[in-house]
Amino acid sequence: MKVLGHQTLIELYGCNDVKINDSNLVEKTLLEGARIANLTVVNSTLHHFSPIGVSGVVVIEESHIAIHTWPEHGYVALDFFTCNDSYNLKEAIEYIKNTFEAKTSSQKEISRGLV
Repeated sequence: MKVLGHQTLIELYGCNDVKINDSNLVEKTLLEGARIANLTVVNSTLHHFSPIGVSGVVVIEESHIAIHTWPEHGYVALDFFTCNDSYNLKEAIEYIKNTFEAKTSSQKEISRGLV
């Protein structure tokens, strides 16, 4: 069976609440993560909620990176979706975890589009 995409779901806990509430820092971190993973950025858009929280997406030629933050809980939901599994997401994810100062994390891989 052929797989059309690979989705990596990352949950970050105990993050620095100031950092994950800074939409500029969140965007810079995602863009650098994409560069580290050797993904090709098309564009990005992020929204800062009132009073706190950030959601956004980085569109990449290989699909997308999505994020939502809950600073009041020190929690980040991060999603990498790529059209194949040849990209080095491990280093990118480590960079993002370190930047947000995550104390713990979990990760789940899902194959999408079984044809």
